[in-house]
Amino acid sequence: MNNTLTIRSHDELIAYVPHLLGFQRIESSMVCLAIGGGPTARLDLPDSPEAMRQFLDQMSDVYLHRHPTRRVALIAFGEDGRACIEALSALGETLVDSDRGPDVGPMLWVNGEEWFDVLDGTSGTVDPATRVRMAAEFALLGRAMPAATREDLAAAMQGDPTAVAEQLPAAEARVLDMDAAALHAEVGWLGTRLDQFRSDREYLSDVDAARVLAVIHDSGARNAAEMRMTRENAPVYSEFWHDLVRRAPDAVRDTPAAMLALSSYLEGKGAQAWVALDQISEARPPLADLLATALEQAIDPREWERALQPEAPGSLMQQAALRDRTAPERRTHDQHDHNTHGVEGPESSTPGR
Repeated sequence: MNNTLTIRSHDELIAYVPHLLGFQRIESSMVCLAIGGGPTARLDLPDSPEAMRQFLDQMSDVYLHRHPTRRVALIAFGEDGRACIEALSALGETLVDSDRGPDVGPMLWVNGEEWFDVLDGTSGTVDPATRVRMAAEFALLGRAMPAATREDLAAAMQGDPTAVAEQLPAAEARVLDMDAAALHAEVGWLGTRLDQFRSDREYLSDVDAARVLAVIHDSGARNAAEMRMTRENAPVYSEFWHDLVRRAPDAVRDTPAAMLALSSYLEGKGAQAWVALDQISEARPPLADLLATALEQAIDPREWERALQPEAPGSLMQQAALRDRTAPERRTHDQHDHNTHGVEGPESSTPGR
């Protein structure tokens, strides 16, 4: 069943954005929300003519070419009114002037609790009661409350790996000694343990956590974990991988972080997916590159699910090979397709914590 929130006012739209992105303090950012279905994006406000050109090219690519939509709402967050209004005006004109461009509006500059609508000149202050009501609506949908900042999302992925580290050498030695049949059985155990977590939501013991970390580097184990994840169960698996990322020693943290990025992407938490990718070392697993492509190109998670079917072509792998942006450029923005029905959303799947 799909549950939605209907947004009826500027106050509600502004109060909705932190829940959509996953963090509350949004500064020097442009948030673009497709109305009528399509991707939502957050980008840093441009601070130079060259940055403005890149900003407009990125948004044109998303909303005019990859995901045409009938209408887009633009919200610029920041203290610098001139920078916010310039970015709003430039992006609005770029989208509207295209023959296949969407209608644009509202176009809001938000500074703290105050807002100004660039299109009609109205202004106001966000009613605190609206934020409380929006938080209550999300709680009823089983959604976790947003972190204060993006940095808090990253801090929540840091934990104490000491206990698991003590168990890891024995677990790794055990996997190294396995023949093909034993490794196949171990992959089967991993799948059973993931299925069990979906049912009981009980986190791994230190011994089992080390056991997962020792085998997850095997391609068969990774495939077993990836193939289990869907948009529906992604919130539950996000709990599993988030816990493992917090407890994993640095040397074996990359793969669970990539799994957390995948589950976050599938449940529509683009900011958390980017932060999870930021936890990965320079030796990035292939999944991380695929997810970066999916996020930066606003690929619908449903397309990811279809690509996992045996008969599906390797379109995501092809897109990863053709990526034309560097890692620093990717990390200046967060994109995630939330299947927002206009400014009606979000869809509700499995309750999260």
